[in-house]
Amino acid sequence: MSGVQYVGEHLLPGQIGHIGVIGGFVAALMAAAAYGLATNRRTHPDARGWLMLGRVGFALHGIGVFTIIGVMFYVMINKYYEYNYAFSHVSDDLPFKYVFSAFWEGQEGSFLLWMFWHVVLGAVVWWKGGRWEAPVLAVLALIEAFLMSMILGIHITDDIRIGSNPTLLVRDVMQAPIFAQADYVEKLARLADGLNPLLQNYWMTIHPPTLFLGFASVSIPFAYAIAGLWTADHKAWMKPALPWALFSGAILGTGILMGGAWAYEALSFGGYWAWDPVENMSLVPWMVLVAGVHTHLVARSTGYSIRTTYVFYILSFVLVLYSTFLTRSGILGESSAHAFTEMGLEWQLVAFVGAFLGLGLVALTARWRSVPAPQSEESMNSREFWMFIGALVLMMGAVLITAATSLPVVNAIIEIWDPTFPGWALEDPEAHHNKFQLWIGFFIALLSGISQLMRYRGMGWKGYAPSFYRHLALAGGGAILLMVPVSLVIKVSAWQYGMLLWASLFAVIHNADYLWSFMRSRLKQTGSVVSHLGFALMLIGVLASGLNKEFISTNPLVQRNIIEGATEDELARNVLLLKNSPLFMSGYEVTYVSDSLDGQTRSFRVDFKKVDENGNPAGEQFSLTPNLMYNKGFDQVAASNPSTKRYALRDIFTHIAGASQEITSPATALAREDSLGYEPYALSAGDTVFTSTAYAVLEEITTRPVHPEYVPEPNDLALGLRMRVFRLDTDTVYDASPAIVLRENLVFNYPVQINDLQLKIRLPQTIFEQYFQSDESLTYRGFVVPMGGSFETEGFQFTLERLNRSPIHPNYSPEPGDIAVSAVVRVDGEALDTPAYLEPLYLIRNSSPFNIKDVDDELGLHLRFERIDPQAETFSMSIAREEKREKEVTIEIAEKVGRADYIVLEAIEFPGINFFWLGASMMMLGMVVSMVRRLGPDSKTRSL
Repeated sequence: MSGVQYVGEHLLPGQIGHIGVIGGFVAALMAAAAYGLATNRRTHPDARGWLMLGRVGFALHGIGVFTIIGVMFYVMINKYYEYNYAFSHVSDDLPFKYVFSAFWEGQEGSFLLWMFWHVVLGAVVWWKGGRWEAPVLAVLALIEAFLMSMILGIHITDDIRIGSNPTLLVRDVMQAPIFAQADYVEKLARLADGLNPLLQNYWMTIHPPTLFLGFASVSIPFAYAIAGLWTADHKAWMKPALPWALFSGAILGTGILMGGAWAYEALSFGGYWAWDPVENMSLVPWMVLVAGVHTHLVARSTGYSIRTTYVFYILSFVLVLYSTFLTRSGILGESSAHAFTEMGLEWQLVAFVGAFLGLGLVALTARWRSVPAPQSEESMNSREFWMFIGALVLMMGAVLITAATSLPVVNAIIEIWDPTFPGWALEDPEAHHNKFQLWIGFFIALLSGISQLMRYRGMGWKGYAPSFYRHLALAGGGAILLMVPVSLVIKVSAWQYGMLLWASLFAVIHNADYLWSFMRSRLKQTGSVVSHLGFALMLIGVLASGLNKEFISTNPLVQRNIIEGATEDELARNVLLLKNSPLFMSGYEVTYVSDSLDGQTRSFRVDFKKVDENGNPAGEQFSLTPNLMYNKGFDQVAASNPSTKRYALRDIFTHIAGASQEITSPATALAREDSLGYEPYALSAGDTVFTSTAYAVLEEITTRPVHPEYVPEPNDLALGLRMRVFRLDTDTVYDASPAIVLRENLVFNYPVQINDLQLKIRLPQTIFEQYFQSDESLTYRGFVVPMGGSFETEGFQFTLERLNRSPIHPNYSPEPGDIAVSAVVRVDGEALDTPAYLEPLYLIRNSSPFNIKDVDDELGLHLRFERIDPQAETFSMSIAREEKREKEVTIEIAEKVGRADYIVLEAIEFPGINFFWLGASMMMLGMVVSMVRRLGPDSKTRSL
């Protein structure tokens, strides 16, 4: 806002970052052009000069990317809220470990992460690429230029811009009255929402970097493919590109697998895969890339399928860009649970996809005829034939997923010409994808077994055929035999699933047989076997955990009378648990025992006890702790995170599907509390109060309250009651210990609710003035004594007997790094039959001293331990005595209070899920083994 001299802004980081953005973009263009000229003029004497200029440009681009990333982390770590990116993604209460998650939460940060990995991978190509460095890095630098344009932030008109700059100030991107104030920066911290609680998880720290490394790595096989077409050297590029393709398949697959683990372990998706559009569009490029790896192996061994390999590698990268468009354009906002919101860069993303699709098509068209293509067809007895068929099946699966996921795009295009078009949508996306992908899985499993035993070019087929058919029969027959016991565990509900199970078992036996019969002495060459075996095991895990997934949180007979209006489907999936009220469900006695609040997270302890048909304990007991995370305003739940009990052959997965409004919305709980109609009662110790259903006796007033939710802290001013509540119509007696705490000018109330009586008892805030005599009104006298020394005052003698270096004090909770000691002081006097003891505490925390007094209510004594003089070996105490008076407290009791201490629990048993994790991990491991095998001294190429 013009005319305002702002105070507290840190403008230098933004200026440095902006230079990094512009410089990085220009350097990427320079590197692309110079490397391109080095490629075109590779036989010319000046080629070396263009190569060096390309290296300079790529290095400057890398410096630009690292500069922007460094600036953004500096701004976010230091909480410079004047920057829009920091204001949007961090807050004062965000733990440092989640700053990384906050960085790539936003679109600009994720683009920078993508570019970071391109720079790292480009450096490896620079180092090891040899004569392929120039064409490969020319393509990579061009990709970087497009990515860098996404954060340029150049506004051509109010509606047209190029990129979104992460270094902009808040006042540059929005207009608000606050920016008329010179010190607006100080006020922004209170407005910053910070990182979405759903993303405050360690998976958010490790999953996105891995996934984006996978996305970035797909560009390297693409760049090699373009380089091969560019230079018309259609065979030489394949050798250095293969390890990169295997690396990319392993890393991208691991990133997708991490996403599944995150969904399963930390999110309430109820599984590891939901066919969400964002999940789909990370899977599709991987499927096409893996298809490309298989045709690549065929091409390197036999010369067949070079054209197909070109197509697959180009498509895999274009599909990465297409998935970027889908997830970042906002077009999936209504169909995906975790797509980015619209950012205004839709047409720029379309141009990004179109540019590299066009580049691939032009390169393919120009060189198509020159690509070697053997005239003779592959023999059906050859490995390459079946590998090619497998690649086509993978491609078909990718096409089916892409077509269904792209319906929102199709709808948007049609709506341009027909705004009234209702749009196409899948009624049940999960069922749709499962129906088709089941057969993709069947054929891939079948082919992964058959092709493994085949030989390239069908060499020596006549002599080898009997052995092949023998192994084939072994696998096929063995799979049929295994289906009987396996089907007892995996309840196959349809013949289609039976076919998939048979194909999976066939692939397991076939690959295990091949590993033992042919590869046991050549472990370095077992990568493909390990991957194929892993795929088959993964399919078995998918069948076991998907078909046999069972909601064990069900007891419709009991729940139908508790949850009013619940549908039969809801009753079959959920149980309502009242606190400390056991419920039987699916062979377990389940009890919601307690809950605790830590920051923005409320965790619930749910105890499980295995019981037999008669309800008797069957031995196993365990506890799970699902939680709810609140938003910063504590007015609604932002996330429900599960808790899982793991076994070797199954998991029990639980999450909070619902809870009372008092739990899900603390603001509602506060409003409800104020509307309960509490009645005040003034009592002294020993007094009795009557309600309509009970009478309560106040047995003790204490400054050391015990309440299950109260955790003492230094300098707490706490008060609690010990009461006995007697039911009028029976002999039932209840203990009640309400408490109230004053901590740093904040009051924390800990009421007690007796659900059987519909009573709630609490202490009002006025009780502090009523019961306590404030420190300001007391007159403390100071004394300095040595160990064992005494002093007299107020008619008592005080003797320092010893120091306790492991103190226990009701208002002290130890923390790491504390230096705490208490003084054990004996109190003698004529009015005392036996000595009394006081134990005030002296504490040093974070280099700051504290003292926590001890109080004897009967004697009215307040004793503080204030200082230790190690040189003089003396100890400073101060003591005050309050006026003796009859102490009375006011309590508040509300009647007819409904229960609010309940949760709705969803518990799912996933049998065989570890076969999925094991198999998926083996797939990635196999690719790594294959990649390492192809990296060696013989893989080096001649430098330019």
